[in-house]
Amino acid sequence: MLSKKPFALKLEQRVLWVSAQGLWTTANAEQYVQEFRNLVKPIVAAPWALVLDIRQWQICPADVLKLCVENTEWCYRHRLAHVETIYADNTMVLWQFAKATAASKPEQLVSQAAADEQSARQALQRAGFLQ
Repeated sequence: MLSKKPFALKLEQRVLWVSAQGLWTTANAEQYVQEFRNLVKPIVAAPWALVLDIRQWQICPADVLKLCVENTEWCYRHRLAHVETIYADNTMVLWQFAKATAASKPEQLVSQAAADEQSARQALQRAGFLQ
């Protein structure tokens, strides 16, 4: 029996919404990267945005973090312009998130914290990524 994926992805206009949940394995992370890139392929010709909800994410092995860094670098090469992160109230998950996104950020990238989905949506509407 297949277990539920520890992530959810949803493309809405020029924004990819990501919800990371639970513990990720290398196989989960590889599946995430593949699905992530396939979903954003139609929008990467122009600047796009990302919402990362890590409130339910758990500590993962180092190889998972390496795949996440590679995906972050890929995003930067493919015109990611704005990131809203809904942070976990967990010091270890925050440390892990920092490690998972430890790529050299483009100067023009807007990256900020959002309290919840609604505040992320409002910020992205103001920035022109959502109507």
